[in-house]
Amino acid sequence: MKITSQEEYGLRCLLQVVILTSKDELASLEDIAKAEHITTDYAAKLLSILRQANLVESVRGKSGGYKLSKSPEKIYLDEVMRALSGELFETESCRQFTGNDLKCIHISCCSIRSVWLSISQMLFGMLKRVSLSDLLSKENVLTKYLKKELTLIT
Repeated sequence: MKITSQEEYGLRCLLQVVILTSKDELASLEDIAKAEHITTDYAAKLLSILRQANLVESVRGKSGGYKLSKSPEKIYLDEVMRALSGELFETESCRQFTGNDLKCIHISCCSIRSVWLSISQMLFGMLKRVSLSDLLSKENVLTKYLKKELTLIT
Protein backbone atom coordinates (compact mmCIF):
# COMPACT_ATOMS: atom_id res chain seq x y z
CA MET A 1 0.00 0.00 0.00
CA LYS A 2 1.30 3.44 -0.93
CA ILE A 3 -0.05 6.74 0.28
CA THR A 4 -0.27 9.08 -2.70
CA SER A 5 0.64 12.75 -2.57
CA GLN A 6 -3.04 13.53 -3.11
CA GLU A 7 -3.95 11.56 0.03
CA GLU A 8 -1.10 12.98 2.10
CA TYR A 9 -1.53 16.63 1.10
CA GLY A 10 -5.31 16.40 1.03
CA LEU A 11 -5.30 15.26 4.64
CA ARG A 12 -2.71 17.90 5.54
CA CYS A 13 -4.82 20.63 3.89
CA LEU A 14 -7.80 19.46 5.91
CA LEU A 15 -5.74 19.66 9.10
CA GLN A 16 -4.65 23.18 8.14
CA VAL A 17 -8.29 24.19 7.78
CA VAL A 18 -8.78 23.13 11.40
CA ILE A 19 -5.63 24.91 12.58
CA LEU A 20 -6.25 28.15 10.68
CA THR A 21 -9.95 28.63 11.40
CA SER A 22 -11.75 29.98 14.39
CA LYS A 23 -15.49 30.29 14.98
CA ASP A 24 -15.78 33.41 12.81
CA GLU A 25 -12.74 33.06 10.59
CA LEU A 26 -12.11 31.08 7.42
CA ALA A 27 -8.85 29.51 6.26
CA SER A 28 -7.68 31.17 3.05
CA LEU A 29 -6.44 29.09 0.15
CA GLU A 30 -3.16 31.00 0.20
CA ASP A 31 -2.57 30.36 3.91
CA ILE A 32 -3.32 26.64 3.52
CA ALA A 33 -0.97 26.32 0.53
CA LYS A 34 1.76 28.32 2.26
CA ALA A 35 1.55 26.23 5.45
CA GLU A 36 1.98 23.02 3.45
CA HIS A 37 4.52 24.39 0.93
CA ILE A 38 2.35 23.51 -2.07
CA THR A 39 0.99 25.63 -4.90
CA THR A 40 -2.37 27.33 -4.52
CA ASP A 41 -3.55 25.45 -7.62
CA TYR A 42 -2.78 22.09 -6.01
CA ALA A 43 -4.37 23.14 -2.72
CA ALA A 44 -7.46 24.33 -4.64
CA LYS A 45 -7.71 20.97 -6.41
CA LEU A 46 -7.48 19.05 -3.12
CA LEU A 47 -9.95 21.30 -1.33
CA SER A 48 -12.37 20.96 -4.24
CA ILE A 49 -12.30 17.18 -3.79
CA LEU A 50 -12.85 17.58 -0.05
CA ARG A 51 -15.70 20.04 -0.70
CA GLN A 52 -17.41 17.62 -3.08
CA ALA A 53 -17.21 14.99 -0.31
CA ASN A 54 -18.88 17.46 2.09
CA LEU A 55 -15.85 17.58 4.38
CA VAL A 56 -15.23 21.31 3.90
CA GLU A 57 -17.36 24.27 2.91
CA SER A 58 -16.08 27.14 0.81
CA VAL A 59 -17.06 30.79 0.86
CA ARG A 60 -16.26 32.94 -2.16
CA GLY A 61 -15.13 36.52 -2.15
CA LYS A 62 -12.39 38.72 -0.76
CA SER A 63 -12.88 37.42 2.78
CA GLY A 64 -13.64 33.92 1.55
CA GLY A 65 -11.96 30.69 2.40
CA TYR A 66 -12.63 27.26 3.83
CA LYS A 67 -14.06 25.78 6.99
CA LEU A 68 -14.96 22.26 8.07
CA SER A 69 -18.48 21.11 7.32
CA LYS A 70 -18.63 19.53 10.79
CA SER A 71 -16.46 19.47 13.90
CA PRO A 72 -13.01 17.80 13.72
CA GLU A 73 -14.22 15.24 16.27
CA LYS A 74 -16.80 14.04 13.73
CA ILE A 75 -14.57 13.73 10.67
CA TYR A 76 -12.81 10.37 10.54
CA LEU A 77 -9.89 9.30 8.38
CA ASP A 78 -11.85 6.63 6.54
CA GLU A 79 -14.12 9.22 4.92
CA VAL A 80 -11.17 11.52 4.19
CA MET A 81 -9.18 8.73 2.49
CA ARG A 82 -12.21 7.51 0.53
CA ALA A 83 -12.85 11.07 -0.65
CA LEU A 84 -9.26 11.53 -1.79
CA SER A 85 -8.66 8.14 -3.37
CA GLY A 86 -11.55 5.72 -3.11
CA GLU A 87 -10.63 2.34 -1.67
CA LEU A 88 -7.05 1.94 -0.47
CA PHE A 89 -6.92 -1.66 -1.68
CA GLU A 90 -8.50 -2.65 -4.96
CA THR A 91 -10.34 -5.82 -4.03
CA GLU A 92 -11.77 -6.30 -7.50
CA SER A 93 -8.39 -6.91 -9.14
CA CYS A 94 -9.80 -9.49 -11.54
CA ARG A 95 -11.64 -6.71 -13.33
CA GLN A 96 -8.28 -5.50 -14.54
CA PHE A 97 -7.10 -8.96 -15.58
CA THR A 98 -4.66 -8.79 -18.49
CA GLY A 99 -4.25 -12.50 -19.22
CA ASN A 100 -5.15 -14.31 -22.44
CA ASP A 101 -8.72 -15.06 -21.33
CA LEU A 102 -11.53 -12.55 -21.03
CA LYS A 103 -11.56 -12.90 -17.24
CA CYS A 104 -9.36 -14.36 -14.53
CA ILE A 105 -9.64 -18.15 -14.28
CA HIS A 106 -9.72 -17.90 -10.46
CA ILE A 107 -12.65 -15.50 -10.24
CA SER A 108 -15.04 -18.05 -8.71
CA CYS A 109 -12.66 -19.31 -6.01
CA CYS A 110 -9.92 -16.73 -5.55
CA SER A 111 -7.98 -17.29 -2.34
CA ILE A 112 -5.89 -14.15 -2.78
CA ARG A 113 -8.73 -11.66 -3.19
CA SER A 114 -10.17 -12.61 0.20
CA VAL A 115 -6.86 -11.61 1.82
CA TRP A 116 -6.95 -8.15 0.18
CA LEU A 117 -10.57 -7.74 1.21
CA SER A 118 -9.77 -8.65 4.83
CA ILE A 119 -6.83 -6.23 4.94
CA SER A 120 -8.96 -3.47 3.46
CA GLN A 121 -11.71 -4.06 6.01
CA MET A 122 -9.23 -4.03 8.92
CA LEU A 123 -7.53 -0.87 7.68
CA PHE A 124 -10.77 1.05 7.19
CA GLY A 125 -11.98 -0.26 10.55
CA MET A 126 -8.96 1.40 12.14
CA LEU A 127 -9.36 4.59 10.12
CA LYS A 128 -12.99 4.82 11.27
CA ARG A 129 -11.71 5.27 14.82
CA VAL A 130 -9.26 8.12 14.16
CA SER A 131 -10.68 11.64 13.87
CA LEU A 132 -9.03 14.86 12.72
CA SER A 133 -9.14 15.95 16.34
CA ASP A 134 -7.20 12.82 17.34
CA LEU A 135 -4.54 13.56 14.73
CA LEU A 136 -4.13 17.14 15.85
CA SER A 137 -3.81 16.23 19.50
CA LYS A 138 -1.14 13.63 18.69
CA GLU A 139 0.68 16.11 16.48
CA ASN A 140 0.62 18.75 19.22
CA VAL A 141 1.99 16.29 21.78
CA LEU A 142 4.78 15.24 19.41
CA THR A 143 5.63 18.85 18.56
CA LYS A 144 5.83 19.83 22.24
CA TYR A 145 8.01 16.79 22.98
CA LEU A 146 10.41 17.52 20.11
CA LYS A 147 10.70 21.19 21.08
CA LYS A 148 11.49 20.17 24.66
CA GLU A 149 14.13 17.66 23.51
CA LEU A 150 15.71 20.18 21.13
CA THR A 151 15.87 22.75 23.93
CA LEU A 152 17.69 20.25 26.13
CA ILE A 153 20.22 19.53 23.39
CA THR A 154 21.14 23.17 22.71
